[in-house]
Amino acid sequence: MVDEPLKKAFDFAADLAKQLITLATGIITITITFAKDFLPREATPDAKRWAMCAWCAFLISIVCGVWMLMALTGTLDQKPGKSYPISTRGSNVTIPAALQVLFFLAGLLLTIVFAMIAF
Repeated sequence: MVDEPLKKAFDFAADLAKQLITLATGIITITITFAKDFLPREATPDAKRWAMCAWCAFLISIVCGVWMLMALTGTLDQKPGKSYPISTRGSNVTIPAALQVLFFLAGLLLTIVFAMIAF
């Protein structure tokens, strides 16, 4: 059986992934929906490229977040006959988690650069 602190660690890890997925999805949705309002028609192709790169970074962050949630599930529900340590620190969880955070931060940075160039 899994002890209480380990259960909490899994809950917090899953909550973090879900929060970043929600934020990335929201930022993509808002910037695409309102792009026509805050992006001048004569925006440079550079500005549009920065926006596209930001959206791609957020999309990759979302994919890595789903990957991490799947890894957490797989860690808790292992195949019969297989026995791996139940931990949130395994590479199957930490790699997608780190990638999710890095791509989320990259998306934020790219969004800021896009906004600076567009205005």
